[in-house]
Amino acid sequence: MVLLKLVVATLLPVFLAIFFCLAENKKEKGFARLPERVKQVIIGVSFGCLAVFSTEYGIETQGVILNVRDAAPLTAGLLFGAPSGIIAGLIGGVERWFAVYWGAGEFSRLSCTLATIVAGLFGGWIRVFLLDNKRASWFYGLAVGVTTEVLHMILLFITKMSTDIERAFYVVQHCSMPMIIANGVSVMLAAMAVSFILKERQRPVSKDPEKIKISYTFQTRLMVCVLLAFSLTGLFTYTMQTKIAYTNIDSLLSTCIEDVREDIIYSSDHNLLTVVRTVAAEFSEDDNIENSELEWIAEKHDLQEVNIVDSNGIVIASSAKEVIGFDMKSKEETAEFMQLLDGETEFVQDLRTNSFGNSDEGLWKFAGASLPGDRFIQVGYKAERFQKDIDMEVSGAAKNRHVGKTGCNIICNAEGVVVSDRGEMIGEKIDLKSFGGGNTEEGVRFEAEIHGEEVFCMYSRSEGYYIVSVLPQKEGMFTRDVALYLLLFMELLVFATLFALIAYLVKKIVVDNIRRVNESLGQITGGNLDVKINVRTNEEFASLSDDINSTVITLKRYIEEAAARIDQELLFAKKIQHSALPSVFPPYPNRKDFGIYAMMDTAKEVGGDFYDFYMLGEDKLVFIIADVSGKGIPAAMFMMTAKTLIKSYTESGAEVNDVFTMANNKLCESNEAEMFVTAWMGILDLRTGVITYTNAGHNPPVLRKKNGTFAYFKSKGD
Repeated sequence: MVLLKLVVATLLPVFLAIFFCLAENKKEKGFARLPERVKQVIIGVSFGCLAVFSTEYGIETQGVILNVRDAAPLTAGLLFGAPSGIIAGLIGGVERWFAVYWGAGEFSRLSCTLATIVAGLFGGWIRVFLLDNKRASWFYGLAVGVTTEVLHMILLFITKMSTDIERAFYVVQHCSMPMIIANGVSVMLAAMAVSFILKERQRPVSKDPEKIKISYTFQTRLMVCVLLAFSLTGLFTYTMQTKIAYTNIDSLLSTCIEDVREDIIYSSDHNLLTVVRTVAAEFSEDDNIENSELEWIAEKHDLQEVNIVDSNGIVIASSAKEVIGFDMKSKEETAEFMQLLDGETEFVQDLRTNSFGNSDEGLWKFAGASLPGDRFIQVGYKAERFQKDIDMEVSGAAKNRHVGKTGCNIICNAEGVVVSDRGEMIGEKIDLKSFGGGNTEEGVRFEAEIHGEEVFCMYSRSEGYYIVSVLPQKEGMFTRDVALYLLLFMELLVFATLFALIAYLVKKIVVDNIRRVNESLGQITGGNLDVKINVRTNEEFASLSDDINSTVITLKRYIEEAAARIDQELLFAKKIQHSALPSVFPPYPNRKDFGIYAMMDTAKEVGGDFYDFYMLGEDKLVFIIADVSGKGIPAAMFMMTAKTLIKSYTESGAEVNDVFTMANNKLCESNEAEMFVTAWMGILDLRTGVITYTNAGHNPPVLRKKNGTFAYFKSKGD
């Protein structure tokens, strides 16, 4: 049920984004026709209401409330515009602040309010400054959603750091993963749905590097570096925090063991000193002590051994006859008691193996007190004996001490019976080997299960007791887990911020300037050589601008020089072409029976139009008007060839029709450029006034009549 509710909350921003996308996509209808400001307000208020619904729709699990509130302002800002995201964030955040008055949680009030407002601002900033006010892709949606929720968790830590860090950690521990995933996936799905509806390409589909934008390549590689750095720092952080936690746990456990151990030793020493004082008080300087008397004293006080040692350190009387005559100075352990002959009045020794060769094996504890007459008495008993006397005191040593906040100390006697605990295990017998007493070294941390809880343990032996300090793993690793969560969240936030800032700076400093340079170059390649590139944000772009401008200036100079040279050459060509045409008028000053005049203005310096006239004998005048396809030098060259051929065939005496036929055949040879010429030629017989003419696709001539009007010359073929 919790999962289903979380899925529904995750999909609501997606459905609302689809609705507004479809509404905007309907051109000239309803919502799409509204002014942009009005649309931003409507979208912002709608997503703000969705954020409010997410607050009220909180999903309770394990004592915490899950929600997908921050996805609403993020979706509005990233997909529809910064104003709508900011409006949605403000509505959702303000409502969360006041929602405590009708049931929302007070604990996370401040952090949730700030996170929702920041979500709207963050989404708007990303869209405007990083995406050039374009819709975010699914990748940006996921990244921004995750980053915003990480910030939400950090805000919860920060606002509760000094008041209730344990509860804050509990909330983060149970909320962080589902809320981070849900908000990230929600924004991502919304971006994917909008992109699908609008048929926008989310990423380059070509493998050709020339078709991939530099911003995409840079951001992709930067993201790989960021993820790698985050992974390495996260692993390092985890390792270091774990080591620090284990060191602190070891220090705490060993300190607690030492405190209990001191209590046990004190109780043991105090108990035996009390006994030896009582026994020593029964002897005077003149007493002649018998062995039987010592046996009676040992039995009376439940002691295993009572010895009288003289001024030379020799046992002169004992309840154990086998040690009589033993030299106390002969062994290091027993020589410690010789200080009782040098002014000390009492001495108690730690629990250890009996140094008297004939005594019973096992752990013994000895104490001594000086006697009148330069002697001292030594009493001893086994661990089992004095433990009976101090069990009551030892039981209090564990009960009155805590390990950390919820840990405890457990004290067992030599048989493994618990004599001190918080109360649940007293009287129980523990298998010390399986518990760690046999399989784990003394003073080394190990793990076990006590009171139904996973714990860290460490043990030590003292005075025949096993002292076990117990710390729940949950408490022991609490500091590490809090530090780990906080550091990882902070690292993720820092890396995400660095990614956004670096991408923004690269876009502003590099990509935008390259775009400006390319736009200017586009105008230059389009023919506008007056464009100046003026990108001077830094030395490199200033140098590039100067180099391009210098290149354009040089190119303009070369073009101007080439144009001037061509103009001069064309002028010469024009003169040559005109010189090939009749240009002296009147051409036949001695002839009074006819007059002729012609001129030609070319569209360019040279062209393909031409005229010609000449005499055939004394009585015939040939005149021609022609037009070659095309303009410029190629047409002029074709014109000269056509003119020469026509004149040559005409002067050979061929008929008019045959002249054009032969000239046409000759011009068609090797005419790969497929040029052609139209022409009209007439031969005027000056004696008869008859004109013999032919027309090769040219416009008919115009005749001027006697009345001054003009008309086209009609022929049968026209």
